Amino acid sequence: MVYIPVECPHCNSTNVLKYGTLPSGKQRYICKNQECSHKTFILDYTYNACDPYVREQIFFQTVNGSGTRAISRSLNVDKDTVTSVLRSLESNIWHVNKTYIEEHRSKIAEAELVLVEEAEMDEMWSFDHDKSQEYWLWWAIDHNTGEPLAFCFGTRQHANLENLLDLLEPYNIEVVYADGNPAYDKHILNSWLITGKENTQKIERKHLSLRTWCSRLVRKGIRFSKRHDMHVIVIGLVINFWFFSRIAW
Repeated sequence: MVYIPVECPHCNSTNVLKYGTLPSGKQRYICKNQECSHKTFILDYTYNACDPYVREQIFFQTVNGSGTRAISRSLNVDKDTVTSVLRSLESNIWHVNKTYIEEHRSKIAEAELVLVEEAEMDEMWSFDHDKSQEYWLWWAIDHNTGEPLAFCFGTRQHANLENLLDLLEPYNIEVVYADGNPAYDKHILNSWLITGKENTQKIERKHLSLRTWCSRLVRKGIRFSKRHDMHVIVIGLVINFWFFSRIAW
């Protein structure tokens, strides 16, 4: 006879004990791992949407370019369940590359700032619901390493650049490369601003990567967000996964 240990689906620990039964008669288990994000679980879920594996797949299929309905069909769950899971991840999204800050903070004398000698800033157009409702991604990257630093969403109005600059406060940026948007001339005062497309090629290339990895950003396509909050969540998850090397799960 072969005994197979029960494994926690959340942390993969085998330090598991039986923990009573549900009204349906299904066995419930408790994980004794103190670092586990969940405590109780079952092995045989009646609804696929409750299975941690299914919820995990919703995340990974999203950051790999699948749309809500495609995920719904492949995992055999309702499309509203897919959007519900994605909304539950909104609080886990970083708008600032905190890992980059922690890795570089100790290399300079000022412990509260991270030195970024040159940065590229740009905005990328997209839309939600229809093309009359434009939505812009404002973000900045390290010009020398190509590492994204921070991002925010909004319209193309100058106020949204102010939001980006607030997120960039931990970085001691000396030189900024940007396009001809007059917002940069008005708001970037503490750094040396250089305008021109010849110095923003790295961030422009990342625009192409984003449009490749996120189907909602494809210019000529029919897969788009119906609501701006889902638009922000999905793009934020993609940036966290591909550019911040972080699983916001």
